Amino acid sequence: MTMRAVNVSDGISWVGAIDWGLRDFHGYDTPRGTTYNAYLVQGADKTALVDTVKLPFVDELISRVSDIMDPAAVDLIVVNHVEPDHNGGLRKVMEAMPNARVVASRAGVAGVAEYHDGLEIEAVGADDVIDLGGKTLRFLPMPMVHWPDSMFTYVAESKTLLPNDAFGQHMASAERFADEVGYHLALTELSIYFANILTPIAKQVGKAVEKLDATGWELDVVAPSHGVIWRGDGIGKAVDGYTRMVAGETQDKIVVAFSTMWDSTKTLATAIADGIASEGTETVVFDLAESSIATVTHELLDARALLLGSPTLHHGMLYRVAGYLQYLAGLKPAGKLAGTFGSYGWSSGACKQMNGQLESIGFELPFESFTQKYRPTTQDIQDAREWGVQFARAVKER
Repeated sequence: MTMRAVNVSDGISWVGAIDWGLRDFHGYDTPRGTTYNAYLVQGADKTALVDTVKLPFVDELISRVSDIMDPAAVDLIVVNHVEPDHNGGLRKVMEAMPNARVVASRAGVAGVAEYHDGLEIEAVGADDVIDLGGKTLRFLPMPMVHWPDSMFTYVAESKTLLPNDAFGQHMASAERFADEVGYHLALTELSIYFANILTPIAKQVGKAVEKLDATGWELDVVAPSHGVIWRGDGIGKAVDGYTRMVAGETQDKIVVAFSTMWDSTKTLATAIADGIASEGTETVVFDLAESSIATVTHELLDARALLLGSPTLHHGMLYRVAGYLQYLAGLKPAGKLAGTFGSYGWSSGACKQMNGQLESIGFELPFESFTQKYRPTTQDIQDAREWGVQFARAVKER
């Protein structure tokens, strides 16, 4: 059975694959799965495939191309990014398209050769235009958005931008467009993707948006490599979302995340959150044993502070907290306050470890840690509440 291609804009069709079952990507949870989007651009004389898919999904791509034309007749393959979810299936796609010329950015050429055992392809850059006959492909290298090889491809006649990972979301759906799944869901998934992948390169993303704006390219459609496609009013919504996230816009909000052994640290977390809420400051509380780190990190994106709790085990923090700090170290969230809390038995040490790692990431720690021995007393709970009040007031002042 031939799988269905979907029209995206004039002469451009979606021929990608839907990964309904993906639940982990780069270490964060993807409960909605994802898509690997590829696009067929048809001119009067030639046809180009922009991006490929993850290796296990090549047959799905080939089937969708076959819904439109004989895959062997494709003339050009554009590799916008060499990461395996886009480039892993390249050799198998090339076997189905034996006459296709393959191009990438200069860094992409090197990446493809390294990934595919010396495979030689051609380089294109910002000055190159490939004419397909009534449809032209223009290229905009975007190094470090989010790899050195990243590149945007633009089809001027269809006013369509194919920016690979930029403006993407991890979301599998039968619908192909943001307005079909609903903007609230699409924008939420856009921000989850940004928080968990693009945060450490936020400045580069901001420069990329400026660079794109400087081209003067008209955009009716922005078709990323993951998730749904933006068209019409949705493009402005996605760009506005990126602009706010790049600027690091935050609100009076504190994330409380913890791990616990005998519920003492959990009791403190509840009291701290109550103190925060009493000041009218938004708070969200997560047990790291039960909540995904992607969800916690998404909530942290527009929060002003992170309060992290752990009991002491073997003179240090619990492994779930250590794992989350390692995750944050790669993302490097900037301009936020932090504090640590927890209970301990015959020895302490967790908060000291957490403080050291939070400071090394770049968090500002304005107050001493809140710690107590064994099970919290009524006074301990009241003191924890007041500690939360203290942080809420600091966030308001900030």
